[in-house]
Amino acid sequence: MSTETNASAGANQGAEAHSDKNSAGVSYTNTVEAGASVTTGNDNASVTAGVSVKTGTEASAEAGLDGNNVYAEASYSNTTEAHATVEGQANTNGVGVSAGVDAYIVTGDTAEGHISVGDKGVDVGGGVSTGTAVGVDATGTVDLGGASVTTGAGVSVGDQFAVGGGGQATFDDGVATVGVEGDLAAYVGLDVDLSVSIDTNQVAKDAEAAAKAAEEAAAATAKATADAEAAAKKAADDAAKAADEAAKAAQKAADDAAKAAEKAANDAAAETAKAAKDAGNAVVDTAKDAGKSISKGAKSAGKSIKKAFSDIRLKENITLVGVVSDLNVYEYNYVWSKEKQTGVMAQELLNTKYSSAVSTDEKSGYYMVDYSQLPL
Repeated sequence: MSTETNASAGANQGAEAHSDKNSAGVSYTNTVEAGASVTTGNDNASVTAGVSVKTGTEASAEAGLDGNNVYAEASYSNTTEAHATVEGQANTNGVGVSAGVDAYIVTGDTAEGHISVGDKGVDVGGGVSTGTAVGVDATGTVDLGGASVTTGAGVSVGDQFAVGGGGQATFDDGVATVGVEGDLAAYVGLDVDLSVSIDTNQVAKDAEAAAKAAEEAAAATAKATADAEAAAKKAADDAAKAADEAAKAAQKAADDAAKAAEKAANDAAAETAKAAKDAGNAVVDTAKDAGKSISKGAKSAGKSIKKAFSDIRLKENITLVGVVSDLNVYEYNYVWSKEKQTGVMAQELLNTKYSSAVSTDEKSGYYMVDYSQLPL
């Protein structure tokens, strides 16, 4: 008698988080496999029993901004498959018996959903599936006197051959019934008109040997199941620990990404504010320089101002005081001074016969007017 036992277990876990200025996401994977088998036997009989379990979970989520569209997506799947198998064979004095059984259960759930809202419209969708399958596959083969019969539910030779129990050895009206105590009984039907010779004693011995092999197989299966349960529990504990560590790592990555995004936003806001302030200062400086030029020209000894800023965007408190040669003449003050001035609005000269008197200051971008070209 020899016995061989094998056990294996493995786990695969992973978690990932990512983010950029337009999107962020996280994913998680956890799969576990465990199995155990045992084989025992001698020269005439052997049996192998095994148990295997495989389970896996995957989940992911993603959200972000795509142009003017906001989107979010999520998916989840969880499937588990378990098998318990027994295979055995016995061969004594020309009579052989072999059988195999596979009991299994498969269950799984999946779900996904998505949504997108923006200038492309609205898109919402999702799906859910769930299901469980349970089954038993069994085969048996009996070799008797050189002939063999295989079936998935029983074996018949003559009128009937079945697996049962009891201890019997009778012959009545041409029907021979032989059996043994244990897990196996054989019923063989005979037609009195047939010339058939069956050694019933040998059948009984073979049946007893098969019953003993079945008992040993049951014991081996119980041990294999216990070993498999222990291996599966260890694998589950390891997987739970790895999943916890992965979740912590994902949370840390998300926190770091959030801090980095907040810092980048603050830095960008500071740079934007500085650029706006510098630009505003440049405009004010240019306008002040223009005002000084205008004031200096106005104070020239009895001379008219030749070229000056006359952009309406630089003036306030504007009042129409007259019309000269189709030109509107206004009283106003510049935004940087309360001193009253008189002149035209550069924007009103565009697309008129006086448009040649209007030019653009290259430094500030504001309109200027050459008053020497106007009939004022």
